[in-house]
Amino acid sequence: MIMNNIPIKAFDNDLLWETIQWEKGWKLQKNNITGRARILNEDGIRLASGSFQDMSKAIDRFIKPWKGCKIGDILAVQRLGGLYSHFAIYIGYGKVIHFAPEIINGKSENCYIHKADFSEFILTETKYDIIHFPEDGSDPIHECVNLTIDGENSLYERVNVLAGIKTKIRNLKGYHLYSAQETVERAKSRLGEDKYNLAFNNCEHFALWCKTGIKESSQVDDFLNNIWMGKGRMIPAGSKDRRILLA
Repeated sequence: MIMNNIPIKAFDNDLLWETIQWEKGWKLQKNNITGRARILNEDGIRLASGSFQDMSKAIDRFIKPWKGCKIGDILAVQRLGGLYSHFAIYIGYGKVIHFAPEIINGKSENCYIHKADFSEFILTETKYDIIHFPEDGSDPIHECVNLTIDGENSLYERVNVLAGIKTKIRNLKGYHLYSAQETVERAKSRLGEDKYNLAFNNCEHFALWCKTGIKESSQVDDFLNNIWMGKGRMIPAGSKDRRILLA
């Protein structure tokens, strides 16, 4: 069952809500009148609401949203309602390495490659992608993880305007798929780097380099194609085959 997952600050009277579960700042609350339930993060932001049964199952996924991730996975999460996506490398135990501003005391600091908690990667989003790379070098498969839905994750392929072309380019560039441990070690080798460049050295460049040895940002490519070539086509952000744009 799909539940309300629009982040919103909870300002209503706490007397109406009973806290059923409280762990690591997360709260599962039940309304004393309606019997419905909601999930609040440590900042009091409601990230999901629905039946008590559904929320009771969902709370564990919010507390440990990285369940299902494997060491060395490339992860992607939408920002600003799908305007762009942010990428990271999962290194285990609820930690990632990513090229992003470090969040300290709720404020964004300098942008550099650093280790962070999963919460800094996902922020208030309730969906993210695990990106799987086929050994034959073909286009990646995205596994969509939806924290508000109890069930199997959905799989989809990115919409590729120039299908098959990027595979050939990768082969020409010496595409190499690194193992999970190698991917993590490559990510660690670049900790502390801070020369971010939207077109040439962004979060997707970093993540792809760790996994494949190449620096290719499909988001920038797609953005330029849409503007200069007119060959891109927009897919609704909520659709199964949604397209990830600008990095």
